[in-house]
Amino acid sequence: MNKKIVIFDDDQEILTALESVLDFVDWDLMTFSSGLDAISVISREKPDLILMDVLLDGFDGREICRSIKENSDLKHIPIILISGEQGAENAQHQDFGPNDFLPKPFNIGDLIDKVYFQLAS
Repeated sequence: MNKKIVIFDDDQEILTALESVLDFVDWDLMTFSSGLDAISVISREKPDLILMDVLLDGFDGREICRSIKENSDLKHIPIILISGEQGAENAQHQDFGPNDFLPKPFNIGDLIDKVYFQLAS
């Protein structure tokens, strides 16, 4: 069965880049350009991994991450937060923080390594 990855980023170029980089493996990719319905999408889709930008079209990916990690039905889903914002990587060390962090601009090798690691965990 294919692994399902849900990606949230309000930058269409980043979404396209992530899709093209991750599309070479038989993963089911779903992309969203807003964090508006993130929790309901994640609850419905039950992905194996979430890639999410910290700044999401008026939403804070760290708060969405916290909501996921506080939800007993969703907290097992690994989350990789992505951001170019200075200091955003500190979210990884907070209670209910992400499983990993990827700074923008990201290295493709680092992205793939982090995705494989989280899917294997």
